[in-house]
Amino acid sequence: MDKKRIKFLQDINNGKIKGAQRIIAQKLGISDTSVSLWFKNDKKPSLDSIIKMAKVFKKSEAEIMDIFSVEETKISADNNSFADVRDIELIKEKMKRFETEIDYLKEKIKNLELKSK
Repeated sequence: MDKKRIKFLQDINNGKIKGAQRIIAQKLGISDTSVSLWFKNDKKPSLDSIIKMAKVFKKSEAEIMDIFSVEETKISADNNSFADVRDIELIKEKMKRFETEIDYLKEKIKNLELKSK
């Protein structure tokens, strides 16, 4: 295992390596085996896993990609096909639109509740 991966494990588990992969698996809701394959470099994390790890462990997607030696132009999907990194930006933009819609709907519900009182 390379130094970047060891440091990442230590960072998320109070300086300890043992048990850190299980923490990652639990926080991402995936199997320990999947995480183990990433650390052995037998498989790359999916786009979804990269985004979740970045959010959960307060790192950028680029940092997570670097830790797991994922090229900037390609991210392995669960079916071993590849997704362009631009997909990350599209997904982020869609998420922002959904968040805006959700905020709008929450406000609308709040107004309706106030009117019904």
